[in-house]
Amino acid sequence: MKHLRIIDSITLDEFVKTNFYNHYKKTSYWVNHESNPKTIPHYLGYFYEDTLIGTALLIETKSLFGRYIYIPQGPCIDYQDIESSKDFLEKIISFGKERNVLFLRMDPNVIRVSRDILGNQTDEINQEYITSYLKEIGFVHKGYGYAYNGSWSNRFTLAIDISKEIDEIILNFNKSKQNALKRQERIGVKTRIASTDDLVHLMNFEKELASILKFKPHSKEFFLKYLNEFKSHAHLYVTELYVNELIREIEAEIDSGKYKKDKEALASKEKELNEARKWKKSYGEIIPIAAGLFLHYGFKSWDLYTYSRKEFNSMKPTDNLHLFAISDLKKHHVSFYDMCGFSGTVDKNDSYYGLYDYKKSFGSQYIEYIGEFDYIYKPNKFKYYLLIAKIKSRLKFYFKKIKIR
Repeated sequence: MKHLRIIDSITLDEFVKTNFYNHYKKTSYWVNHESNPKTIPHYLGYFYEDTLIGTALLIETKSLFGRYIYIPQGPCIDYQDIESSKDFLEKIISFGKERNVLFLRMDPNVIRVSRDILGNQTDEINQEYITSYLKEIGFVHKGYGYAYNGSWSNRFTLAIDISKEIDEIILNFNKSKQNALKRQERIGVKTRIASTDDLVHLMNFEKELASILKFKPHSKEFFLKYLNEFKSHAHLYVTELYVNELIREIEAEIDSGKYKKDKEALASKEKELNEARKWKKSYGEIIPIAAGLFLHYGFKSWDLYTYSRKEFNSMKPTDNLHLFAISDLKKHHVSFYDMCGFSGTVDKNDSYYGLYDYKKSFGSQYIEYIGEFDYIYKPNKFKYYLLIAKIKSRLKFYFKKIKIR
């Protein structure tokens, strides 16, 4: 006999941690991070007799036209077990009906089809049948469109398999990245585990990017909340340049005589040396040049926020940061290193192509999920909800453009 019942947060979190479809947004840690007076969390367990076989985090939220439920990243259930997963979802639908909500939304982290790094479909995985049976039980599918189409979660990501030995992982990086990492060993670019005192670096680097791309940077409290709520599952890293090591390396190259017959190359090296000496004079012997905030849960990790100091982009500091993060997260038994989102297109004309090009250079995998689904209880009110959401989105975009001008 399979049945649904409310469970406590500890039971939910422990099940999510070991489930194949785990995600940090399916945990009570995420609820605590996102909590506000408008939301009510529900922790649901799906049992076969007394054995827990599925969980779902339901976040009930108040809106202008009534309350709605969101299941971030969908339930944790074996989606290949069609009978059980359909039964679980139908029971969740009934729960939503009892709560008298407007609609129920979810975006399961279920792979749609397997693809190679260029986005071509391969024969390994095809789970479009899951989309089909979700539609059969009444869900409306948003479709397989472009990633940045207003969905609440990105349908595409690039992830690295870090279950292998670190040397083998590095061999999957492109050659220029491998060479950059070797050079960093010589010039004093190093990453370390950071403390809350180092949040100032993450914030400063984000502000620098925000001033260029015209977005609002996050507050210190925002980042602190991740560290405080996720505790040992949150990781802050800082990459630093040890300038004395850089100066010694450049001086050694010049003194070696390798540039004696190439005056142009020698002038370039002398320019680098002068710049390094200026950095030391301006910033000191150790200069923070990149920072990143990561989460891990179970066998997965997520690169939430990674920023670099633009003046030092030639040092390629985020390459070093990612390699250190991979090495550190392997110690926490992580095997799935999620680089967290891209547009889904590999077209060089796409405005986000650079993000894809950078993330694929780590030998990552192209991952496409099945997307966003709504179960609509009150169609007329739902139409008004969508209309208001669309107006709000357009106004936000409009005022952003005004601000940029």
